[in-house]
Amino acid sequence: MVALLRFLVLGLVLAFVFCVIMGRLTGQPVWRERGMNVLKWGVVLAMIAFGGFILRRAALFM
Repeated sequence: MVALLRFLVLGLVLAFVFCVIMGRLTGQPVWRERGMNVLKWGVVLAMIAFGGFILRRAALFM
């Protein structure tokens, strides 16, 4: 499960970097929008992952 999470995070980071570079090279705003969408979903993924880790740790105290 952790390996899948790491793979998703790596993919999102690489996609974000690619979109930022393409936005700088071409000057088209569509690349900035795509990069912001990738960043948004990366934050959502991080919140879900941290929530899962917190719930898993909280289950030990119950």
